[in-house]
Amino acid sequence: MEEVIASAGGDDETCRRRVSIKCIDTVWDESSKSLKELVDSADCLIHTAGPYLDQSPVPLKLAIASSKCQVYADVSDPLEYLEKSLLMNEKAQASNLTALVAAGAFPGMSNVLAKEASQNLENHGSSLVQDVRFQYFTAGLGGSGAVNLYITNLGFGEPMVQYDKGELRWFMALSGKLLGKVDFFLPQLVNHPGNERAKERIGTQTIFSWPFPEAATVAKDVAARGNSYAGMGTAPDIWNGMLGVLVRLVPRQWWKSTKFSKFMADFSEPLVLATDALLKATGTGETHAMRVDVTSVPPGLQKEGGKGVSIVQAHDSFRVCVGQSCAEFALDALEHAKPGVYLPEQFYDDASDRSRIIGKLTSTPGTFCYTGPVLSEQPPALPTDWEKAIDEANLEERQGVNA
Repeated sequence: MEEVIASAGGDDETCRRRVSIKCIDTVWDESSKSLKELVDSADCLIHTAGPYLDQSPVPLKLAIASSKCQVYADVSDPLEYLEKSLLMNEKAQASNLTALVAAGAFPGMSNVLAKEASQNLENHGSSLVQDVRFQYFTAGLGGSGAVNLYITNLGFGEPMVQYDKGELRWFMALSGKLLGKVDFFLPQLVNHPGNERAKERIGTQTIFSWPFPEAATVAKDVAARGNSYAGMGTAPDIWNGMLGVLVRLVPRQWWKSTKFSKFMADFSEPLVLATDALLKATGTGETHAMRVDVTSVPPGLQKEGGKGVSIVQAHDSFRVCVGQSCAEFALDALEHAKPGVYLPEQFYDDASDRSRIIGKLTSTPGTFCYTGPVLSEQPPALPTDWEKAIDEANLEERQGVNA
């Protein structure tokens, strides 16, 4: 709250009267009196109190039941949670509530950028999408705190849900696998100040697979005929390597255990926080970046070819970018209500709506790169160890390794 007040400027006392904190016992109990009172007092409810894994969308249900709440937004990412939320679409319509789920930076902004990239391909004569790729980078914890460690650990116990040769696949053995190096800048884009800053500040980074839902939901939305994946990486690079070793050695069922994943998060927190302090001292800070690539189906009967559209976005702080993105989604929904429950790619299916929100999302304070859609005549390169990771994961699934 202190940071919000400081960033608002003006008189501290005036800001304090407008910004306040109210503690409630839980966000997951529908019978919670304090939660219900909070929801009933709000015109707009923003729910960021994860993890969302193995939970039911109680805050959304209460927002639908409220006579006051007009807009709901959250940053949820488990597919099961999203599916439960989307099933409330008709009830939200009946109550005149506009709800956006998975509406943060990634997932959220990344979904909309991928949708924009696919439209850009179509504008250049390639209407059929082949692959959809999501690649993310966050320095350290990105300022998001220990809960991000916990959520990351839990994800290693979940399957990658992504498209494989045009079919949706639950790919458990791939989750947490190191995929290799990715450029978080576009080599073909010259004399672009933001791209140059991204090259200098982030450059090429290692990523590992993590079960972000957009690899499934966006790929379905754009009717991908090939593959999709989502991966993320951190700095310093040694953390990526350590995570890769742990995922290889620790059974998946252990990561699914909340006790084990929480223990691992608590155990590593002091070292990670010390690393974050070092990153801040060296100027890397909480830097965040995303790269989204969408490719087109090769012409004719060719197995290779096709075009690609890439977009890079980068920000000084991951946690600030997530907060800004969710706030922009909520504010836009207040101004452009459309009752129902939506994923970002669904709500911004229309090109003019998408242009409006992208303009807001990519101009927030702290954004230092937004390339816009950049066309290439050949598909962008896959992560350097992609084929190795896929082959290893396929072999492990056949052999039942690390189940």
